[in-house]
Amino acid sequence: MPLNLNIMDIKEILKMSASRRILLAQEIWDSVPENSIELSDPIKKELDNRLISHESKVIKYYTMEEIKKKLAEEKS
Repeated sequence: MPLNLNIMDIKEILKMSASRRILLAQEIWDSVPENSIELSDPIKKELDNRLISHESKVIKYYTMEEIKKKLAEEKS
């Protein structure tokens, strides 16, 4: 469903600093009631699988510094 925002609204938002736009997006997200988002069964299953993987420590997480270092090594 398209939003009924006019171009001036978008232009005004784009004039905001990046940090203010992020805060605005967070405020909008936080205003959505927790149980108002309908997820399909395949999405629910995927999220459950990811949670299980996370809790069982099956997957490895990398810091941003580790990722940057790895990418720099691959470039050279």
